[in-house]
Amino acid sequence: MTPDQQSLLETLETALDADDRILSAWLTGSLGAGRGDAWSDIDITLVAEAADIPGLLGDLMAEDGPLPTTALRLSQFGRLVNGTTPDLQRFDLLLSTPEEFTRQNAAAVMLLFGDASQGPTGRAAPASDPAAATRRVEGLVTEFLRILSLGPVAVGRREWVVMQDGVGHLRRLLIELMLEENGIGPADRGGAKKLYPFLTAEQITELEALVPPRAVEAELLAANLDLRDRFLPRARRVVQARGGVWPANWEAAVMTGLARDLPKLG
Repeated sequence: MTPDQQSLLETLETALDADDRILSAWLTGSLGAGRGDAWSDIDITLVAEAADIPGLLGDLMAEDGPLPTTALRLSQFGRLVNGTTPDLQRFDLLLSTPEEFTRQNAAAVMLLFGDASQGPTGRAAPASDPAAATRRVEGLVTEFLRILSLGPVAVGRREWVVMQDGVGHLRRLLIELMLEENGIGPADRGGAKKLYPFLTAEQITELEALVPPRAVEAELLAANLDLRDRFLPRARRVVQARGGVWPANWEAAVMTGLARDLPKLG
């Protein structure tokens, strides 16, 4: 933890410890799990009784409340305060009931103050479910083919910006496939701003080689073809290795439709 992160954490801890409604506070996220770096947010879970959460949330969001000065402060889902300081340090405060917090992974939290008995029960994180992982990969293949099949619609309407979004979606599905290939399920990942630690050097090189297309038909078609040729062979290997079911009928329908309506993608 950097000096700036430590200073922000101490400021938050001092401010929050003064509120008797907070039964305990825990450092969570990547820093709580010991995997943080100089760019990690400060993630804190605040344990409080359910009846106290709405009022506590309101006080944490108040301009004259206990939190340090922020340039941006957001309330999300009725449980989360997201703050960004004027020097762009970030923190997230998640409000949790004692019952909810006991289900967290004990290896990824650190007590800041309060009743330590309210922490997770010490159970290890649940083992990964191979069947669920296989279903996720099968779903990625189905979705990739669905987005690919929409190419003729975008070209027919000459919606090049929409087609750019489609390329971005295909690229995201390729990344998800690579993560699943590495055995990294949704529960094993970090925040949205951390990806490379979960990819191999070969995968990173492949992703960095992708050329973002301009809103130009030829470049968009080339990007679709490139992603198709990268995704489908890799997906076949992963599905076969997992003992999954390849959507042969759906693939045949998509490829037949593309050959008919947009031969450059078929």
